[in-house]
Amino acid sequence: MGKAESVDIILGILYALAAVMLFVVSYVYFIKRFKRNKMLAVNDVVLTTSRYDQYENKTQFLIELSKQLKITLRLLDDKEQEVAVLLDEELEPGENVVDFDPLNYQDGIYYLSLKTDGTSILRKISINKH
Repeated sequence: MGKAESVDIILGILYALAAVMLFVVSYVYFIKRFKRNKMLAVNDVVLTTSRYDQYENKTQFLIELSKQLKITLRLLDDKEQEVAVLLDEELEPGENVVDFDPLNYQDGIYYLSLKTDGTSILRKISINKH
């Protein structure tokens, strides 16, 4: 094996290592950026209901926003058919309270459907007035 062949082998190994390093750095950068964007999307809207999601009296739902968003909050039946629109408006950042009176609905299983342009939340609730 001559000197030129040894240099070619060493350069080939160095090029391969550089390619692997470039791939690893690109992958790490992509993953960090993806996680950051995912966290921003997750943190834009938070819907808080009671601990047990079972209602028999008037209550309130809390919608926390990181920025101004148009929110649609619907009550759906057990087949996910719309029963009522509880809220359909642009809300300011921060805490927003929505009043809910289960006395207007029959006992049973329902869903809260919260939608914005970039978020969709579906939460199962139960109405039991006895």
